[in-house]
Amino acid sequence: RVLAGVDGGLERFLADGPLEHPRFRALARALPGLAEPDRSRPEALRLVLDRVREYFLTAAGEARRRFAPFRADQCRSPAAWRRHRDLARAVAPAVAEALAAFDRDLNAVLARGVQRMFAIAVTEYERELAARSVLDFSGVLARALDLLRRMDEFAQSRYRLESRYHHVLVDEFQDTSRAQWELVSLLVKSWGEGLGLVHDAPVPPSVFVVGDRKQSIYGFRDAEAAVIEDAADAIGALRPEGGVRRSISHSFRAVPALLAFVNDLFGAVDKADRPRDGFRYDASDRFPVEPRPAPPPAAADGAGAAGPPLGLVLADSLEACAGRVAGEVARLLDAATVRDRDAGTARRAAPGDVAILFRSRETHREFQGALEARGIPACVYKGLGFFDADEIKDCRALLRFLADPASELRAAALLRSRLVGVTDRTLAGLAGRLAEVLRPGGPGPLLERLEPLDRDILLRLRASVPRWLAAVDRVPPAELVDRILADCAYAFELRGPRLVQARENLKKLRGLVRRVQNRGFATMARIAEHVDRLSGDVSNAVVDAFDAVNLMTVHAAKGLEFPVVFLVELARGAGGPPPPIRVVADRGDGEPSVSVAPFRSAADRDQRDREREESKRLLYVAATRARDRLYLSATLAAGAIEPGVGSLAAVMPPALLVGLAAGAAKGGRVSWTGPSGRAHDFAVVGAEAAEGVFRPPEALLPAEPDRFGPWRPAGGPPRVAATALAAGAAAGGAARARGVDRVVGRLVHRLLREDGERGGPAPSDADPGDRALAAMEGEERARADCRALAAEAAGVYRRAVGRADVAALVAGDCLFEVPFTLRRAGGAAGPVFVRGAIDCLRRWPDGRVTVVEFKTGAARPEHEPQLALYVEAASVLFPERPVDGRLLYLS
Repeated sequence: RVLAGVDGGLERFLADGPLEHPRFRALARALPGLAEPDRSRPEALRLVLDRVREYFLTAAGEARRRFAPFRADQCRSPAAWRRHRDLARAVAPAVAEALAAFDRDLNAVLARGVQRMFAIAVTEYERELAARSVLDFSGVLARALDLLRRMDEFAQSRYRLESRYHHVLVDEFQDTSRAQWELVSLLVKSWGEGLGLVHDAPVPPSVFVVGDRKQSIYGFRDAEAAVIEDAADAIGALRPEGGVRRSISHSFRAVPALLAFVNDLFGAVDKADRPRDGFRYDASDRFPVEPRPAPPPAAADGAGAAGPPLGLVLADSLEACAGRVAGEVARLLDAATVRDRDAGTARRAAPGDVAILFRSRETHREFQGALEARGIPACVYKGLGFFDADEIKDCRALLRFLADPASELRAAALLRSRLVGVTDRTLAGLAGRLAEVLRPGGPGPLLERLEPLDRDILLRLRASVPRWLAAVDRVPPAELVDRILADCAYAFELRGPRLVQARENLKKLRGLVRRVQNRGFATMARIAEHVDRLSGDVSNAVVDAFDAVNLMTVHAAKGLEFPVVFLVELARGAGGPPPPIRVVADRGDGEPSVSVAPFRSAADRDQRDREREESKRLLYVAATRARDRLYLSATLAAGAIEPGVGSLAAVMPPALLVGLAAGAAKGGRVSWTGPSGRAHDFAVVGAEAAEGVFRPPEALLPAEPDRFGPWRPAGGPPRVAATALAAGAAAGGAARARGVDRVVGRLVHRLLREDGERGGPAPSDADPGDRALAAMEGEERARADCRALAAEAAGVYRRAVGRADVAALVAGDCLFEVPFTLRRAGGAAGPVFVRGAIDCLRRWPDGRVTVVEFKTGAARPEHEPQLALYVEAASVLFPERPVDGRLLYLS
């Protein structure tokens, strides 16, 4: 209808369009049918409308200016392409309006169905609670509120409460939900009425709340920043003479230079017109920056010999950022001093003085690994990665194998774990017969062809496995795990900077297993399934009195302080696509709002704005954790800081981000002038910092080993990524060329891998753009330009599969994303372990092996050294075969 109402109509639009493109052909076949849709197939209508939305509108719902991947040469003529493009832009607003109306009507139907299903689920849940005579946490709060609201019926208990409690103090009030505040207000309601026993007490009753609206960051737990304003009004009514508010603006934590930066940073952050829950930074919020008594000379600026209190770490990849952060930590531990919290005097920095804070828990392993590679002890704080820890992966592999020893995949996981630790080459040589090899009487001749070390390991394992399996379901699982860990001398594998954390994590896992087995008889299969179900819901064991660098989320750091803070991955968003069903607890009138994607209600938009305000408060909490030094770190995209959805960088002043990225490219120091006119200098951490290694002072190390003394860090062979080693080898080469987005390269790799695993190209009717979109992971799909990236990847892929050399290499017997660990001589410092993943290994019928490295960007000096490393690794994996390498530039 929209197209029919313009000059030329639907026929002109279809005739002039890029009919040579399969996606447009599919759209052209479906558009005429919209006039009379097939009501028996609503899913077909939904598919057509999604194609219409994607063609005419951007992800933000605005008219497209660019129509990639469609091109003029796919139309009858350049003039036809211009007419088609102008027509599409002209009708885009009407298309957006029509689609919005459709989404709104459809949402009204679907939301009613969702609410009905939810009501049924709640009814059944409450019936189950009532049958067991239990309450959950929300039920306890709701029941208490209900009883307190009915004061007359609750008279006896009210009498007991008022006779016992005369004063109420609520700390951290900014983290209070509306229901929790109502509970407090009902407890003190009678005090304002001049009634009750408390008024006969020698001291009048009082209610005292302490909070900072700028630190309200627990919206996911129903906390509301607006509640603190409501409480202030309510408490003010209890004291008619006024004067109920007191403010504390002085900070006794941070050095003046950091306080001045915080003032300017949050003075420059944009302020939304949201009087109740918007982020504010008024004159009363600013920290007074006053001269203080002179500290010891070494700590005059809060950092001793380490430089200014502000630092900047930017790099083109997450791994490079992690390496530079770890190297800078090593430098600080070697040279910097910090202020002692208790004495106020200068002392040498220790690992426990450093905290690395994240917006989300997705990237802590890269930073943890970089610290460990430099011999720096690190402690992953609660809320991060219990099931991502290596020792937990090893134990899970053991539990899963014991539950099903006939599984080839579970046998491979056990062999690759540190409990056994055979090489990749042995795994490849035994592929398909791994479970069989572990059984007594298995194919012994296969073992004769293995390296001596791997052969000895497997022979010992074959002797132990029967004892383990005989004890399964006869010995308590936790006790059996302890026996096997002792058999494998697993304590030896835990040596190194993570010893304390790994040991506590293992204790916690054994506790989880015992908790299940103590409920009654539990088979090993049930134990393994239970541990699998827990994945993602368990935090690392908390380690106290452990001098190590602290890795934690900003939420976990609230209430803590550290002399040195690295706020990393500023541009990384909260992660994940928006949920298909969105529920807002209160749309503004006390009623919940339910909407089904892609429809967005006014409550959804308000929720997004509310989350943005909370991100500002989260940034404030993060920036105020530092006492002496604060580092900002982010991964660059094409030389710029590109904030992701929900990231901390998304709420920072854009001028600050641009200035930091531009200045970091020059090195040295970067200066930013805030609204106050004061210049703030950042020390730029360069690539050379990644070479830093932690060397504990001799005074901290015992002269002789003491088995019962405090644990001290022990270094190990350094581990380095193949890409970092290749970049170092090409350091003298040409400047790095600006290439395509890294996400595009990853998507093209995944599409080629799908083709290889399928045994050939995808069916002709499979749209590469849709395949690329489906291949995106959570955070990639959450990017605002995800569809444009998928379209760009589809274009690169389409050109690649049309090349004869690519088709010849990818088709056939191929292995994709092959991980490896290569031991190389490191000179006087000892061996170096190089880690990486080979894009594709092509095995030819004549026995040759070709390492295929796909590149979607421009040629760079480090590509050839990187390929040489991969060929070297493949030669170790296939020692009896000739190995060569090919670089394929797909763009």
